[in-house]
Amino acid sequence: MGKLIKYELKKQMLSKIIVGVVAAISQVIFFVGLLIDNPDWSASGIGILSILGFAAMFYFSFETIVTYSNDLKTKQSYMLFLIPRNMYQVVGAKMITTFLQILLVGAAFVAIFVVDVFAISAKKGEIKEMIEMIKMIFEQIAGIPLNTTEIIYIVSAVLVVWVEFVLMCMLAITLSTTLFANKRYKGVISFGIYVVLQILLEKVADYVTKNMMSSETLGLNADSWIYMGIYAVAMVLCYFGTTWLLDKRISV
Repeated sequence: MGKLIKYELKKQMLSKIIVGVVAAISQVIFFVGLLIDNPDWSASGIGILSILGFAAMFYFSFETIVTYSNDLKTKQSYMLFLIPRNMYQVVGAKMITTFLQILLVGAAFVAIFVVDVFAISAKKGEIKEMIEMIKMIFEQIAGIPLNTTEIIYIVSAVLVVWVEFVLMCMLAITLSTTLFANKRYKGVISFGIYVVLQILLEKVADYVTKNMMSSETLGLNADSWIYMGIYAVAMVLCYFGTTWLLDKRISV
């Protein structure tokens, strides 16, 4: 499994290098602006980093999906699917790679943001005030009080929803390859299958949350945790569905 994860990361390494270089340049712009008291430079650096962070997480997810699609329709599939590993390990490596990328990229950009905030606060001598201001802004945007429980929920929800999205896309691509192996426009068909599956999942989640007794749990409404739990179940089902189809229905 470790070698498969390393292989997946290696295939997508170029994008990580590009993001890292752009992030480093943005940080240089920020710190130069801070040193020369140029707020426009500092604001530009933070702005680029904010956009880059969100864009990177989206792109890395889509990159995993595109890589998987290429695994099924190009010669590189022979390097992956004909190795002495079962499909649970192959798909599991892709799932773990996606999880790690989202977690590490998110953590890296949060760490950079914290460093930048403390750099500004240290220069102005207002660290405590800056922290309180950031907390207040987040609470106003998110509509919930910021504490440890909410942070755990938000991070967990982001990871579950993002990995579920990737795995459902992989399932849709696998279904398209299975049912329409010799058809044109399989990409469009895969997208249509994904939309249908996602709509069904949303309806199931809405039905379950509306028909279960809600209660306040850990500072958040129980419906939020139930909703995330449904997505987690869907994530597991997509994983096993994809591996079963690859093992039983697809010949590469």
